[in-house]
Amino acid sequence: MLEVHHLNKRVSDVFSLREVSFSQKNGERLAIAGSSGSGKSTLLQLIAGLQSADQGSIQLFGQRIKGPHEQLIPGHPGLAYLPQQCDLPHHYYVHELFSYANQWDSQLGKDLFTWCRIDHLMDRQHTQLSGGEKQRIALALLLIASPRWLLLDEPFSHLDSINKAILQQVLLEVTERLSITCLLCSHHPEDIFTWADRLLVIRDGSIIADGNPEFLYRQPADTYVAGLLGEFELLTEPHARILQHNSQHLSANMKRFIRPEMLQFSREQVPNSISCQIISSQFAGRGRYYRVKCDEAEYRLYALDQQYSAGSNGYIHLL
Repeated sequence: MLEVHHLNKRVSDVFSLREVSFSQKNGERLAIAGSSGSGKSTLLQLIAGLQSADQGSIQLFGQRIKGPHEQLIPGHPGLAYLPQQCDLPHHYYVHELFSYANQWDSQLGKDLFTWCRIDHLMDRQHTQLSGGEKQRIALALLLIASPRWLLLDEPFSHLDSINKAILQQVLLEVTERLSITCLLCSHHPEDIFTWADRLLVIRDGSIIADGNPEFLYRQPADTYVAGLLGEFELLTEPHARILQHNSQHLSANMKRFIRPEMLQFSREQVPNSISCQIISSQFAGRGRYYRVKCDEAEYRLYALDQQYSAGSNGYIHLL
């Protein structure tokens, strides 16, 4: 297990990590989410042993992780860290990088190249690789050292949708095949929901939420968590009271937060609904976004298979 206890780190005159504590079980896919500058990358570098904490401790496999001031070569045995910018050595062919680093037998090494979707890149040079290809090569170079714990700092932030989907699948496969526990940070909710078993939310250097991603999405504690994990609406009275009456999907913790896909528009009135008028309609790929006006308030809703035009009158209710 990874154990982080009361971690404090002064980063600048205006920002510090404060009293960060959490644990991660072996095999658990844990994600850390937070806005830019919230402390995600600093926390990962502390865990990786690349920075030293001012107070607190980090233990991995029952051993304390030492900071760079305590050892000549920063890092921890059995732990690998993939930064946001993974620069490969220049002027080498890909197969040369692995010939120098490979500690596995030839067949297992070939399997790794296949799992990481880089087996077709062996005869290319650094300048012939895309950003997504470089990232998967850097990941494979780390995996050759047979780590048990893998840290990834914003691994999807610079990737297009195709390379992002490839990397997500690669991470799922290699961590399962090689029994590696993975911890990553991101500020994009779509990168987290399809992958993480558990989610930590960090704000201004402190952990403010810890739980199942779906639970935190549906029942955010405040506007920061709600906005970080997706679009939301803040219901006004008496709309909140009417719409949430007898709802099985919401709890008192959610207060007045509602996601656009939780609202539905209909021509006919149903129980616990509010009269409204559609004021705009926007195409959104598999569905449409609608802006509706209810009395003096406006709300946004998302529908997969409905097509209504601006000016349509009807009612909104909770799904």
